[in-house]
Amino acid sequence: MTSELNDALVRTWVTGWARTHDYDVDHAGSVHSALRSGDSDEWEYVLYAPDEADLQKVIAEVTKSPRRLLTLIAEPGDVRLKDSLNGLERISDEEKLMAVDMDTQDVEDPITPEGYSTTRDDHDGWTLFTVLDGDTVAARGRVAIVDEHAILDRIYTNPSHRRQGLGTFVTRALVAIALEDDVEVGLLVANAEGLELYEYLGWTLLGDVYVYGSPDSDRTRPSHSQFDDLKGQA
Repeated sequence: MTSELNDALVRTWVTGWARTHDYDVDHAGSVHSALRSGDSDEWEYVLYAPDEADLQKVIAEVTKSPRRLLTLIAEPGDVRLKDSLNGLERISDEEKLMAVDMDTQDVEDPITPEGYSTTRDDHDGWTLFTVLDGDTVAARGRVAIVDEHAILDRIYTNPSHRRQGLGTFVTRALVAIALEDDVEVGLLVANAEGLELYEYLGWTLLGDVYVYGSPDSDRTRPSHSQFDDLKGQA
């Protein structure tokens, strides 16, 4: 199945991404929004090819709080996106939306690397897969199923366990879990560090991800990178 970057696909990705983070999500036309921390004001608005009215409406909402973000997903290499948008500054442009035809992926569980063990925790609509070195989390990732799509997210390798192939192992394990359902397309957002790995595993680039925030925002880390610092996480 060939994936095409469009609003429906972005809506699907936002739904799965929000689910793995336990965020509230809302879809109002082409404006997809997620509340990042319970009853806080940390709204993030995600748009693809918005019309000018929707874009200006969201910019006005984001400028109300330094804890809010605007994320634009665009065709690769779209030169129309600027460093600033009506007072908002670009705080991230390194991430890429990627997809894979699940028919090309291996349905078998990958072999656990020697010396490690794994756990699987199934939640409502998503699964957490963890690789352990004794009691230490060596790597992990999450996958959510939305209709015929599998959204992989928060794929992380502990710095002490890198260059052991754990990123590849976790990604393949999440794909195998997803293929227990009738899924056709895999989606994920990769940062620059993970891009080469996912390309090696057959994932292809769909779009560029740009994040904008208020100039005084302290949310400087890219908001969708395949990263999990383990603090306070299930």
